[in-house]
Amino acid sequence: MSERGGSEMRQIGRLACLAAAGLFVVASARAQKAPAAKPAAAKSSAAAPKIEISPETKDAGTVAKGQMVEATFVVKNTGGSDLMISDARPSCGCTVASFDKIIKPGAEGKIQSSVDTKSFSGPISKSVLVISNDPERPQLNLFIKAMVKPFVDVVPQPFVRFSVIKGDSAAQDVVLISEEKGFRPTIAETSQPYVKAEILPAGDKDKIPGRPGEQFKVHVNVQPDAPEGLLNAPIRIATGVTQQPTVEIPVSGIVRPRVSVTPVTVNFGNFTAGKDPITRNIIVTNNKPAVPVKVVRAEVTVPGFITDVVPTQDGVSYTIVVKASDRVKKGAVEGMVKLFTSDKERSVIEIPLRGEVL
Repeated sequence: MSERGGSEMRQIGRLACLAAAGLFVVASARAQKAPAAKPAAAKSSAAAPKIEISPETKDAGTVAKGQMVEATFVVKNTGGSDLMISDARPSCGCTVASFDKIIKPGAEGKIQSSVDTKSFSGPISKSVLVISNDPERPQLNLFIKAMVKPFVDVVPQPFVRFSVIKGDSAAQDVVLISEEKGFRPTIAETSQPYVKAEILPAGDKDKIPGRPGEQFKVHVNVQPDAPEGLLNAPIRIATGVTQQPTVEIPVSGIVRPRVSVTPVTVNFGNFTAGKDPITRNIIVTNNKPAVPVKVVRAEVTVPGFITDVVPTQDGVSYTIVVKASDRVKKGAVEGMVKLFTSDKERSVIEIPLRGEVL
């Protein structure tokens, strides 16, 4: 090889070494710069909101049945930006009265909740689900605990339920028991005039055996003038007991009509008169079979409809078949199906009829 050729080869070798060294320096520099991202992440975490609640459980101890247990939770924001509480959802039996929605860094807020113990006995634990913008704890549960003690007990069950036919009366008894001093229950108020209540010392046949303390019978009566529909008429009783001065006995149920009719509306929908063989059935039931009620006849106020009264059990139940003939005019159908009965109180029963003739 010539002297010139050897010189060129040595120069190319030096350039290759320099290029390799340059790549090494760049790679080393990048490797050294990579850990710098960690302080940025730490800075981001410090700037985030942070929720802190201590304690997360409030124990009210022993409380009288019917007492409202109040609990206030102090919420601290130990983060670097605004803590936003979007919701505080109570479990069954618990109510959240209020909560602070925005808490500044370093500041405090409150979540106020309560538990109505009138429907509980024994140990209870109710929760509140708190939802916030804390990235580490976006959801957390707060708990309210208590031991609910009935200083005045209502047995055999703490409520009264009725299923009665309109025009009839019905009665049920419950017993109040307490070992506390001053126990002398009296009626404070009845919420509806058609529900009456009377308190008497429990006789031998009314007393609950094996239970210490004084016992009183509460005689609850639904009057014949109670209106049809759902019954909701709680009774409030003054007990004379300091720890539990009042007791509320829920009175619920249903007052059914003597004659019930289903459905409440006869709907034919869209149909073509004379082509679609459409019928609808109405069921009539006498809820007091001892007093027969007959469906004498039925008619529709819209021309072109035919009715047929079919006794399922005479005086007790009937099926009324309603059919559209080809004489029904096109357009919207609005009218009444009239049922004529032997009942003096409901001699005529009207059911709305709807449809559209195409």
